[in-house]
Amino acid sequence: MSKTTSVSLISLGCPKNLVDSEVILGKLGEEGYTLTPSLKDADVIIVNTCSFIDKAKKESYRVIRQVISRKSSYQKLIVCGCLPQLERRKLFLRFPEINALLGSADFYQIDEVVKKVVQGRRVFSVHRPSFLYDSNWARLVSTPPGYAYLKIAEGCSNNCSYCLIPKLRGKFRSRYLKDVVKEAKDLAQMGVKELILIAQDTTFYGEDKRGRFSLSSLLKQLELIDSIQWIRILYTHPAHFTHSLIRVLANSQKVCHYIDLPLQHTHNAILHQMRRPSFETSKRVIEELREKIPGIVLRTTLMVGFPGEQAHHFDKLLKDVERIRFDWLGAFIYSPQRGTPAYSLNHQVSLKVKKDRYLKLMELQRDITQGKNEQRVGKRYPILVDREKEGHTEFQAPEIDGKVLFQQPYSPGDIFNGKITGLKGSFDLVS
Repeated sequence: MSKTTSVSLISLGCPKNLVDSEVILGKLGEEGYTLTPSLKDADVIIVNTCSFIDKAKKESYRVIRQVISRKSSYQKLIVCGCLPQLERRKLFLRFPEINALLGSADFYQIDEVVKKVVQGRRVFSVHRPSFLYDSNWARLVSTPPGYAYLKIAEGCSNNCSYCLIPKLRGKFRSRYLKDVVKEAKDLAQMGVKELILIAQDTTFYGEDKRGRFSLSSLLKQLELIDSIQWIRILYTHPAHFTHSLIRVLANSQKVCHYIDLPLQHTHNAILHQMRRPSFETSKRVIEELREKIPGIVLRTTLMVGFPGEQAHHFDKLLKDVERIRFDWLGAFIYSPQRGTPAYSLNHQVSLKVKKDRYLKLMELQRDITQGKNEQRVGKRYPILVDREKEGHTEFQAPEIDGKVLFQQPYSPGDIFNGKITGLKGSFDLVS
């Protein structure tokens, strides 16, 4: 293997996929490969893909096509992640220019795969997902210096009827608490001030280990790291919140008063078909969070156009969104995924109706979010600087919930106390 072999990586999809990409880059850097952001200067191009929904698959296909159309004949292409896990060898037929395919949990052997493709070999390595990286793995953190994602578990065992994640990522498997804390300390030594905890279901953390540890116990340990100032929790599940967890959130000095609580829908008939918790379960969690943590910021994710969703189901969803008034809300249009129980359900909703419902839901939420942000104008908040004139507050997950813009430049990674002076659109604030 030539020590001058250069590699460039494109990461698609969610923050969980981004962490895998960072581990890939860390491993390759450790093995002596040259890492470059320039595709044209790379000997090997890696595309880490997503295929959670049709939109994600189409983006993966588009990026692969773009890379193939622009790469030189000597350059090698490795495609890894969820798309190879889903489509396996069919991707070789679709894109003969691909030199290697790795599944979602097979990236641990990336250095050997790069060596083989450089030697002219074609590689197929897609297995049942079981690997879970630990703190001994090098990781090239790619986020701005002030924050980093901390993956505490991999896979999912909830088996929602519309979701491919158990097939793409395997069963839920938690990292050991001491190992997560060790990585958190390493990130803190790098200057990270905000840890963003991620998993397919962060609230299920430790349950697969027979309760030897939990999200509550992890949060208590992370809070002891002096230089960490914010701890943010994404991807929680309504059925796995406990009273003790909410007490820990309420009493913590570092856990952001912000919870990402994907509901997917609010009508029980649809939730039942989705194999999701009842709306009453979610409602109790929301009420307890707001009672125990006054001013808590809530984000949710909803799905429109699930099979069997009728006008009255969607009307209830709109009324609940208007009543609950989430600070932030994302939505996506249901797309049938072959291999999921929902794929064969009757009463599919037309694409036109799906799009109309999506636009109506997002229009309602845009007004709610703008109203929430207008209430923040004139108030002061700690702001974590992401870029010279851009940052985010405790009530904003970076790259997701808008940003704070400011006139004077600050050093990325710093925190300053800034006054919100106005809005730019519905989502971005000006300091």
